[in-house]
Amino acid sequence: MFMAATVYPKGTTINDRYELLGKLGSDGQVYEAYDRHLATTVALKLLDPRDHAPQPWDEARRLEQLRSHFIVPVLNADVVMASDIRFITTPLLPDGDLEYDARPIGLAVATVSRYARHIAAGIDTIHSAGMIHRDIKPANALRSGDRVIVSDVAMCVILDDEGTASPDGSYCTVAPEVLKQDGRCSVLSDVYSLAATTFYLLSGEYPIDHRIPKEEQRERLLAGNIRDLSNVAPHVPRAIVSVVRRSLSVALAARHASVENFGNALATAAHGRRDWRRVEHSGHVYCAEGTAQDRPHAVGICSQSASRNDIVVRAFHLDTHRAVSGVPEQSTTEQALHQDLHRLIARIR
Repeated sequence: MFMAATVYPKGTTINDRYELLGKLGSDGQVYEAYDRHLATTVALKLLDPRDHAPQPWDEARRLEQLRSHFIVPVLNADVVMASDIRFITTPLLPDGDLEYDARPIGLAVATVSRYARHIAAGIDTIHSAGMIHRDIKPANALRSGDRVIVSDVAMCVILDDEGTASPDGSYCTVAPEVLKQDGRCSVLSDVYSLAATTFYLLSGEYPIDHRIPKEEQRERLLAGNIRDLSNVAPHVPRAIVSVVRRSLSVALAARHASVENFGNALATAAHGRRDWRRVEHSGHVYCAEGTAQDRPHAVGICSQSASRNDIVVRAFHLDTHRAVSGVPEQSTTEQALHQDLHRLIARIR
């Protein structure tokens, strides 16, 4: 008998067809598997029984009808022989996921804007089919070259007549209303999760520190006591911070009405600005670089401890290391550094 809730060793074979080659990711039951029929590798996700009954095929049938450049397609849906465990197979994308790519300091702002629009396009297709994803997070956004594809589609469910579905998700990006005693998921909870994913892509950190105990994470989420992106990633322009902050609101009505609206707002906020990204220099406190196609010089900002209480911040051209005109070197403190960096970046056009 094929038992659930077990990590299966390499070589385990399912239905005389799929040979498991290893587990993918740190959570869930997703494996890299070799498909003997098609002579290719796939991602295979096991769907454990719920309430002592197999999971229904309704979602799998609906997902089979979804076609998008930004959604991982379903290749097969079947039952493990002599068990109540069902499984779904999808193509294996070898370029990795965005949780890995953005760790530990985030990605360039323009890259994040493009990736967020890809994710939004995939999720919008799911929403248009009357479903929601319920577990949008960086680990479920897979990269295929320059394109990002939404994965873990087995989490998708059909919305009821009130536009809601049963609660699910991961603490790193879940919307606060989902965690309530009578919590439900909706299109707007997916919008929140996309904004939380974007927060991570920009900073390498989640809105709630996922290293603290789960109950404390839950309390902070319900209270809307999340991190300020401006403090976590001060190189991110204020216009982009505002877009992300809006859809991380506890109030559903305050969020962008759709994932498409969120993606468009993010693109508008990023348009015409320098493409900032954080960089790390040994011994420095916080550094960033900004490039722009319509400007001749890329610029850098470095903040370095000068004494126990003082931090010196300098803006310079990357090619010559000369100071940026009109932006003199300044001294600040650890407490004021992030705010001063925001003001400094706003002055550099």
